[in-house]
Amino acid sequence: AGHDDQGRRFNSLVELWEEQSKRQVEFAAANREWWDDDGYGGSCEEEAMIGDAGSEEDVEHSRRLLDEVLAARPALRRRAVLDAGAGVGRVTKHVLLRRFDKACMLEPCSRWLKEARRYLGHRRADR
Repeated sequence: AGHDDQGRRFNSLVELWEEQSKRQVEFAAANREWWDDDGYGGSCEEEAMIGDAGSEEDVEHSRRLLDEVLAARPALRRRAVLDAGAGVGRVTKHVLLRRFDKACMLEPCSRWLKEARRYLGHRRADR
C-alpha cells in the first residue's frame, strides 16, 4: 500500500498501474505540458532535468549501474545504445557516449531535443 505524488492511496502496485493505464492519455498530456513549461526549471540543463544540483551524483550512479551490467555481460557489443526519455542528453553525454560507439536519443519534447543539439554540440548530436 502507498500513495502517489498527488496523495492518492493505492492498496497495491497493481492498483496504481491499473489507474495509470486508465488515465494514460491524460497523464501523458500533463507530462508533455510540464516539460514544455521548463520541467524542474534550474539554472542549467542538468538542474532542469533532475530538479536540483545533484546531477554529478546522478551521473555517477548511472555510470556505476551501466558498468556493472557491462561487466556481467562482457560479450555484449557496444556499438549503439538508446537513451529513452533523454531530455537534453545529460546521461548520453556523460555516460553513454563514453561507453558506446553511438547513442540514439528518444525524447518526446521537441524543446529538449533542440537544447540537446546545443548541449551535446551539433557535431556530436549528428553522429
